[in-house]
Amino acid sequence: PPEQQQQQAASSSAPPEPASPSSSSSEDDDDAPRDLSRSRRDAFLATYGGDYAYPESFCAETSKNASEEKTTSTTSFEAFVNRELGPRLRGDAYLDWAASALYTDGQIDAIASDLKTTLYGNPHSLSSSATRSSEAVEAARAEILAFLGASDDEYEVIFTRSCTDSLRLVADTFPWAPTGEFRYLVQNHNSVLGIRDVARSRGAAARAVDVEDVERWLSDEKTTRRFPPTGGEEDEDAASEEEASALHLFAYPGEENFAGAMFPLRWAARIVASRSKPRHPLASWRVLVDAAKLAASHPVNLTETPADFLTLSFYKLFGAPTGVGALIVRKATADELTKCYWGGGAVALAGAGRDETDDLRVLKARVCERFEDGTVSFLGIAALRHGFAALRRVGGPAAIERHADAVADALRSALGALRHANGRPVVALYGPRDSRRGPVVNFNVLGADGASVSHIDVMDAASKAGIHVRAGAECNPGAAYDALGVPPTAVSRLAHDDDLLGCGMGPAFVTCKASDLQSSPQHRLAAHAANFGVSEVAFSSDRGTSVFCDAVATDGALDTDAAASFLFAGDKDPEVQVPLGSVRASVGYLSTFDDVLRLVDFVDATYRV
Repeated sequence: PPEQQQQQAASSSAPPEPASPSSSSSEDDDDAPRDLSRSRRDAFLATYGGDYAYPESFCAETSKNASEEKTTSTTSFEAFVNRELGPRLRGDAYLDWAASALYTDGQIDAIASDLKTTLYGNPHSLSSSATRSSEAVEAARAEILAFLGASDDEYEVIFTRSCTDSLRLVADTFPWAPTGEFRYLVQNHNSVLGIRDVARSRGAAARAVDVEDVERWLSDEKTTRRFPPTGGEEDEDAASEEEASALHLFAYPGEENFAGAMFPLRWAARIVASRSKPRHPLASWRVLVDAAKLAASHPVNLTETPADFLTLSFYKLFGAPTGVGALIVRKATADELTKCYWGGGAVALAGAGRDETDDLRVLKARVCERFEDGTVSFLGIAALRHGFAALRRVGGPAAIERHADAVADALRSALGALRHANGRPVVALYGPRDSRRGPVVNFNVLGADGASVSHIDVMDAASKAGIHVRAGAECNPGAAYDALGVPPTAVSRLAHDDDLLGCGMGPAFVTCKASDLQSSPQHRLAAHAANFGVSEVAFSSDRGTSVFCDAVATDGALDTDAAASFLFAGDKDPEVQVPLGSVRASVGYLSTFDDVLRLVDFVDATYRV
């Protein structure tokens, strides 16, 4: 079965072809599907049983009826999921956890009971209802810091409306200067990319970097003046002084949301640690970690790996409430921020401006209150404790990481093992092939000729089959377009496309000149093959669909001479159709092996020929 070939698939450029789900036979046709499902489940549990289904939290329980057999932790966990999610899923398979986690019945029942029995009021007062809200808000701050392994001596929790709102807050308050720089990893979410426009509007530079750039930059002790001084000696001294006083910001995701690639938190720790060394070239840099995806399925410890800013959205962690996010900020860094707009509870005193002496405002001294304009979402914040309780119920972040990785690895292995009758792969998988990845499986379906099937069509067909996945670039153009092989010139042309809908709704493909592909060093002509090591993957072109098969080696590397010879035969520059998006299946803390079976069997039955 595909599940037993995970290790072999990870180490081999072309995983051996297994018996596909629909190719097995049985003397009893009615029992065949059941037997096959049981066989695949047994194989999965043999490989992942130590991590799947939270064995320490859902340990084997003895039935009150002594005649009944003991239930396994797997049975107990899956029954729990059915009780908590079943009434809403109604038989569907939910594989969109990177977009939103699902709330449990117990979680919502606890929130409803709390609201029914407790009177919460606007916290900016001393009434009992206001005090109760203030206490709930402070308890939530403490619980968030504990969840992140952060000390309240060093960090503050600023409540926002979302992770995006937290990023906007950093963009608006960071002390940008003409000699400053916003440096960001290419694989950032759109909400991080939006910071660059704010930085540029304040005169700072903005620069995208890749992983290799960051590693070189952080390992170079002589790094980092962005703008070398020019002119005479006097100008150089002035420029040096101005640049020395400027602060710069580096932003990256702990885990990107396209294919789950993870990036080292030691990057942030190195930048923070540099401030303890006199005149260290990194001392003027501040670092932001987008943890919206990371924190949902991995432990985060800000004591071990500190950062200046870390952003969260709580519905990504446990489904409800929506509309509540947080910016976790180092107190020392918060004092460097420059606040312009102020409102509501952010001020201790304000004058109406009746004359010059009355035209004033005094911000509150405490960091979190200083940056929380208006009344925080106190009812939503009060509900956070029930979400954290749901995560503790299964064992917390470390247990969630093991469980989610087990389910995602099984899904990735099973999809990667599917083959058409001619031996070609049914899917092309994207993302890292080592352990530095989160529980995301990103792929495109391939026809028997090697050409990509529209990701929009696959998402639509999956939806009709009761499977919840997402398609498109996942609001992460850097990660998506590099993996898919979309060159910058094509992105530029798309900006003027009247058919552009966005959010995975179209268009499904973009037309590129072969010369555009060849001239772009940031992507590979055989992007599909290079990401999973398959040997036969194709784009579509006016010369047929099987374009690059002969130009791709079995290890996924591109023979550029062969590709160029094929593309430019007859001195032509043909047009090539490149996928503009892909399908993302993402796993969460309550995903089950049945979800894996549903998606794999759907792809197998619908697209394998």
